[in-house]
Amino acid sequence: SVAHAVSQAIRLSQVPRVEVFISLIWEPPLDSAAKLQSIREELGVIDLMVLPRSPQPDRVWRHLERLKAKGLLKALGVKDFKAEEVEFLPHGGAAVEYALCAFTPYRHGPSRSTWRRFGERSIALAATGLLSDWPRPLRPREDPHVLAVARRVGKTGAQVLLRWALQLGLAVTFHTERARHVAENLGALDGADLSTTELQLLSALATLAEPLPPGDGFAHPYEKMPIAPRLGEL
Repeated sequence: SVAHAVSQAIRLSQVPRVEVFISLIWEPPLDSAAKLQSIREELGVIDLMVLPRSPQPDRVWRHLERLKAKGLLKALGVKDFKAEEVEFLPHGGAAVEYALCAFTPYRHGPSRSTWRRFGERSIALAATGLLSDWPRPLRPREDPHVLAVARRVGKTGAQVLLRWALQLGLAVTFHTERARHVAENLGALDGADLSTTELQLLSALATLAEPLPPGDGFAHPYEKMPIAPRLGEL
């Protein structure tokens, strides 16, 4: 199973389990307490469980709240939910600590209102799909505008995009199977911030759909953001 493979990889890496943050999405084949228990036997306590957007999430959300109350999960999050949909979850969505959404230079994902409302509730907003924006044929990290910025600052396209999102105030998730890609992505934390002009250029790739990048009221899009505290979220 994937859980067994991940468990073996952690053991072989000799990284203490306490230093590894494990998050899962509640979707088949993980869709029952029994299956969660089998994963926990391999990996231990799950740090974050994310519920994808669905027509009627109430019943599943109550189930996840019970699992958290039993100590089987440390935190709960949602994926692709609008802010108002979170508020209609049981108990007003009080248990939501994390919101995952698609966010790339081509589609800025959540609206300003969503950023503001999540910010007011201290819900961490995280970007996914930042480097690939599947199924678009042109990957953002290969976009000529992104590569032009990368050449100017001495970074790769992936590092520029990660730095852009972090400076906008987002947490960032990425998927890779290669250690060199992990090292490359973490290199986004090194060096100086992107300039205001560079941030504006990257944000402007989606101006046909959104005149200004979202974020007003949550974090000003061109204000320098403290990146160090977000190391654990990358």
